[in-house]
Amino acid sequence: MKKAQRTSFLDHFMRIIGVIFSIALILACIAGKIDPRDSKYIPFFGLAYPYLLMINAAMIVWWLFTKKWYMACSSLLVILIGWQAFNASFGFFGNKGIGPKTDTDAIRMMTYNVHSFKPYGEEVIETVKEQMLDLIEGEHPDIICFQEFFTRYKGPYNITDSLKQSLKIRNIFFVPISQNEYEANGLAIFSRYPIINKGQIDFREHKNGNTCIWVDIQTPTKIIRVYNVHLQSIAFDKQDYNYLDKIKNKMDPELSSSKRILSMLKLAFRKRSEQVDYMQASMRNCRIPYILAGDFNDTPASYAVTKLTSYLNNSFVKEGTGFGRTYNGKFPNFQIDYISTTQNIDILNHNVIEAKLSDHFPVRSDLKLKP
Repeated sequence: MKKAQRTSFLDHFMRIIGVIFSIALILACIAGKIDPRDSKYIPFFGLAYPYLLMINAAMIVWWLFTKKWYMACSSLLVILIGWQAFNASFGFFGNKGIGPKTDTDAIRMMTYNVHSFKPYGEEVIETVKEQMLDLIEGEHPDIICFQEFFTRYKGPYNITDSLKQSLKIRNIFFVPISQNEYEANGLAIFSRYPIINKGQIDFREHKNGNTCIWVDIQTPTKIIRVYNVHLQSIAFDKQDYNYLDKIKNKMDPELSSSKRILSMLKLAFRKRSEQVDYMQASMRNCRIPYILAGDFNDTPASYAVTKLTSYLNNSFVKEGTGFGRTYNGKFPNFQIDYISTTQNIDILNHNVIEAKLSDHFPVRSDLKLKP
């Protein structure tokens, strides 16, 4: 009798847990459609989407093990309802396109947040800088978008000249976000094809290096536009990462530190939402094929990524494999760098190059203009 009561209690408890995490997953799936300026808390569910998905998948295994077919089907249905978020977060049968381009008419596109050509939290290290330059040269990009691009105007760290020589590229658009008479840091686009027009989308506030630049490029067949964007980062300090490590290792949260981190996340969600508005105003008026690439600082299920890419070809969705993680730092350890195109550009492959040099992994995709 006691055994039956225990089983009944466990079933009841697991049903409650299942319902709670099903609701949480639904909220995560709709996070991409709800503006963070209209809801303070929904974006956090979107950020937690991969974890909520794994918990619900584990619940399905439990229901199957206990032969609760109805509950298993219900949990599966919740996952399928959020198919758009699932498809944007996980890839299964994509093409990495390892090696040189197989189609000579394709454009090899690359985006890379180089963190000023240094490891995260470190000073410039010559060997790391050289490894980054060698990696870029080895990929033979036709167009590359840099975020947090650092160069000196003269001396050993004149990276602009180094890249021009190694890539044999002469067409460059660099917009400094911060600079002095010796050095500068900002966004850059290097192109093997002529740049015939260029500009910047002003986010009003770009003290953290967040802005968007664009160029119109004359390819052999058509004129295309390339947007290089760096959306609002969370801007964690060293103390914030130390606190996250403490929670991870000891599960001992502090109220003041937790509030600070939550406040920074909420601010970043709202700022990215505002920046997306500026981006879309420009993109709606663009009458030529375009490529959108850069560091979005947000996950596939987020409002910012969904809003910017929902009507575009997302290279990871089309040809990505695995989890697609592009951030090499501690948090958010997810996919936050993207390449997307208008529908008149085909995506041939997608590759995240897991080189632990910067705090981001470079992303590369071969693209082909439709006739």
